[in-house]
Amino acid sequence: MSDRRLDHVIRLAARRGLVVGLIVPLVLAARLTGAQAPGAGIEEQLILENDTVRVALLLFPPGSASGEHAGLDPELGIVLEGELTLLTPAGREVLGPGAVRWLPALVTHDARNEGSVPLKLWVVLVKK
Repeated sequence: MSDRRLDHVIRLAARRGLVVGLIVPLVLAARLTGAQAPGAGIEEQLILENDTVRVALLLFPPGSASGEHAGLDPELGIVLEGELTLLTPAGREVLGPGAVRWLPALVTHDARNEGSVPLKLWVVLVKK
């Protein structure tokens, strides 16, 4: 089953108040992450992590991407250098230096550097 189809099935079940036994929790656990590991080639410098917050500086080389994922916690992204292409269910945004985006928990997204220069990005995960 494709990720898009799977997302549709999960949303439909949730809207109708259906409980799908252990399948939905297992699927969600497989697709969601607390602190998403950086994609291939992406460097992460962990600045602070405790019970309430995780702060990291990410460096995306040109052509790199995080891959589609959804975090268990809300996150704040702040572009320092380069351009971030952010793909979410709401669409595609290209964000330059100084741009800030808030992503609520469970929003699928893919962070990409489609530019020709490195992308530096602060990511702040607000843990519950």
